[in-house]
Formats: sequence, C-alpha cells, structure tokens
Amino acid sequence: MKAKKILFSLIIMFYLAVGLASVALAQEAGAAPQENKFLAMAIGVGLSSIGAGYAVAKTGSAASATITEKPELFGRTIVYVGMAEGIAIYGLLIAFLIWIT
Repeated sequence: MKAKKILFSLIIMFYLAVGLASVALAQEAGAAPQENKFLAMAIGVGLSSIGAGYAVAKTGSAASATITEKPELFGRTIVYVGMAEGIAIYGLLIAFLIWIT
C-alpha cells in the first residue's frame, strides 16, 4: 500500500513538473500553441492508458477468479473488462479533439 502511495505521488509530481515547465517555456521563448497542444495530447493519452491498464488488471483478475468458480458468468465479466478498456479509448478521443482544435 505504501508503494502505491509513493508511485501515485511521483506521478502527480511528474505531471505538475511537466505542466509548469511547459508554462515557463511558453512565457520565456514565446512557444507556439502547437507545441503545448502535442504535450497535452501526450499527457491525456498517457495518463488514461495508465488508468486503463490498472483497471483492466484489477477487473481481469477478478473476472478470471469469477469464471473459475462459475463459468456461466463469462459474458457478464467480460463486459466489465471491456468497460475498463474504454478509459484508454476516451483518452485517445480527447487527444483527437485537442488535435482538431
């Protein structure tokens, strides 16, 4: 549990450092909005993929344990794993929306 808290705090610090660094660079060098757009796309897809991976790991292990005991619940459990995978697709969709604007 302690390792999860440390990992979570490192991810938050990395996110804040990248965000603040991009703001500082944009103010100093007059960076084009296009550069910040690609950074926002990368952060959106990356964080949503990390979240989706975590969700699929948890739901997948629970689904396999459920299927072991009751094989007739396969259809129900696979829906939950698919919903967890949708988190990454939402991040990709947001990246496309950022790219278009």
